[in-house]
Amino acid sequence: MLHYKREGSGDVVVLIHGFLGGISIFEKMFEPLTKQFDVIAIDLPGHGKSEAPEGDYTMYRYAEDIIDVLTHEQVEKAYWVGHSMGGYITLAAIEKQYTNIEKAVLLYSSDAPDTAEAIEKRTKQQHEIKDQGVGAFVDGIIHNFLAPDAKTEDVLFAKEVANEASVEGLTVALGAMKSRQNQRDLVDSTTTPILVIEGEQDEAVTPIETSNPNVMKLFTNTGHLGMLEDAQTVTREVVKFLKQ
Repeated sequence: MLHYKREGSGDVVVLIHGFLGGISIFEKMFEPLTKQFDVIAIDLPGHGKSEAPEGDYTMYRYAEDIIDVLTHEQVEKAYWVGHSMGGYITLAAIEKQYTNIEKAVLLYSSDAPDTAEAIEKRTKQQHEIKDQGVGAFVDGIIHNFLAPDAKTEDVLFAKEVANEASVEGLTVALGAMKSRQNQRDLVDSTTTPILVIEGEQDEAVTPIETSNPNVMKLFTNTGHLGMLEDAQTVTREVVKFLKQ
């Protein structure tokens, strides 16, 4: 089973990190959320303290691993908050109706599949990670995840969290992102209330565009890691959405 931590009381909130993330990436949000919710934060396979994945993964398989944790914790319904790849996983779970997701928050994520160019780039990254290791890869890419004027401490912290991942965890995640489904139709038609938070300086993902009245959208003046760069705003808006 995946490594996770659970604290707080009230309605259950599940925090799902993205590529190069881990439970720690939500550090600035976790404690404030536990004051109002029962929070479960999960390390995906090969990230944080979770063991490396076995075999190939899809977003659906990641979602099934999360359901295993929730089943173990006897959670039947919850709010899901997914960052980047965690958002892809959240949409996969909503699509398959794996569990009762009452509301969802997509942090700096997308409903679009990889383009041919993105797939080619991820394939090169898989080879780079295998050849050069996690550390060299992280050093070369982590600045792309934050705004140009991000605090040095946030950059260093993001790097620290990313370096906890294994070669297997990162290469499998890249493969899953390459093969993920187009979820635009789902976002356009879902009745699950969704809050989309996007970064005005985030160039890592394709923005979500929809006229679905069940999908709310707001922006932070951040890059791809807004929960580090502006945790106060992100936490406030997540709480506001989940409580309303």
